[in-house]
Amino acid sequence: GKLVARRRECAPQRVGQPARRLLLAGAQGSQLFEFALVLPLLLVIVIGIMDFGGAFNLKQKLNNAAREGARFAASQSTLDLTGSTQPPPSIVAIHDVVQNYLTGANLTQCAINGGPTQSGLTWTYTSSSAGCGSFSLVIERGFTFLNGTTTVQATRVMLTYPYTWTFGRIIGLLVQGASPTLPATISSDAVMQNMS
Repeated sequence: GKLVARRRECAPQRVGQPARRLLLAGAQGSQLFEFALVLPLLLVIVIGIMDFGGAFNLKQKLNNAAREGARFAASQSTLDLTGSTQPPPSIVAIHDVVQNYLTGANLTQCAINGGPTQSGLTWTYTSSSAGCGSFSLVIERGFTFLNGTTTVQATRVMLTYPYTWTFGRIIGLLVQGASPTLPATISSDAVMQNMS
């Protein structure tokens, strides 16, 4: 009699345990399914934040480099622009200021190499580094703008730097045929009045 009673006491526990396991397995399964649904969206958000943050950071560095170059150029004499030395010493010095700022900001992917090409009072430096075909540093010493009715002689420094996006590839993997158009370069320029 005691043996039968013990079996009956244990029987409900054995029957109930698989039911609880199935219930837990169902809850875990639904959590995994929900996570699998949310993961792609989470990836897009994280990659987007990283990509757009990187682009914004690059834009700020280019702004600062162009501003430093223009500020330095504003204090340089324009008398050497008509001399026989090409490129003029002031253009080389402006180039060096911008290059040093880019190096200090760890933007060393595109090294400016070789002499500039000249068109009037505009000098353009490029880079032959891999993936840097779109890089340029343009120093325009004959830039003018109007201040009221007065024409102001100034220097404009323009920078264009390549930027590789991960965001477009992630979207392309998640949505067949999707290819957002994102700029291949980040650009900046700065203008300052020539003081001499």
